[in-house]
Amino acid sequence: MNLLDLLFPYAEPLSDAESKAQKEGLDSDIAAIESAKFKNDPGRALAEAQRVADAETARVRTAETKATTYLAVLAALVPLIIAFQAATWEERAGPAPTWLKLLVLSVAMIYLAAAGYHAFRTLQVSGFERVVEGEIAAAWSTRQPLRRLTRSTLLASRRSRNAVNRKVTCIKVTHEHLIRAFAAFVLMLALDPIFYAVDWTIGDADGSVKDTPTAAATIAVEATGEVSDESREALPADDGPVVGPSGTPSTGTPEAPPAQPGSDANGSPRGV
Repeated sequence: MNLLDLLFPYAEPLSDAESKAQKEGLDSDIAAIESAKFKNDPGRALAEAQRVADAETARVRTAETKATTYLAVLAALVPLIIAFQAATWEERAGPAPTWLKLLVLSVAMIYLAAAGYHAFRTLQVSGFERVVEGEIAAAWSTRQPLRRLTRSTLLASRRSRNAVNRKVTCIKVTHEHLIRAFAAFVLMLALDPIFYAVDWTIGDADGSVKDTPTAAATIAVEATGEVSDESREALPADDGPVVGPSGTPSTGTPEAPPAQPGSDANGSPRGV
């Protein structure tokens, strides 16, 4: 399985060689059925032919029943998509970016559209054969009706096998697309809680970083009794008055000492 099959499964068409081999296998099986005589126990041969036809019919019914169920699920998801789209455009949702929500919603819609397409292809009736009333009447108009009916049943089952296989393949692809659409919806629902958790974690981390220097500076001052430049920047500002050496508050520039006798205003000795 490559990356494309993982992200977007699809029913790959047959190549020319595969189509040729499929046609050769069909022609070979039809030739073998038409050449069979069914002489030994024709009743048992008819029962086995009907068993094969019933198995193919059961495969068709199972695929079509699943396709109908999947289409009902898709119809139920349409209002949910509309509600999500309205909430995103009106910005009534959480902190997740709008572009991310629209991206996830677009991916989910693509998967849902692909699932619906393959579900409708499953319900498409084409290339399916079965034994009807005319063939039964024609078989009983011969001398060996059981052999004729066995041959007709086997031919119808074999000719319908490719169409049945296509139906089964389409329903498998539908199932894969629905799984991915469900995962996209879960991711879209989880976007807002994830971004709430990220914002809450980042907010707590920022608060812890802002509180840590102040606490460390306070502890350092209490332990040493000295305030360094880094601790002074971390400590809260103190607008109170500065206490001088004598214990009295000092609010301005320290006063100059009184001038000594025999000196000028600057304190320098006067010349003789």
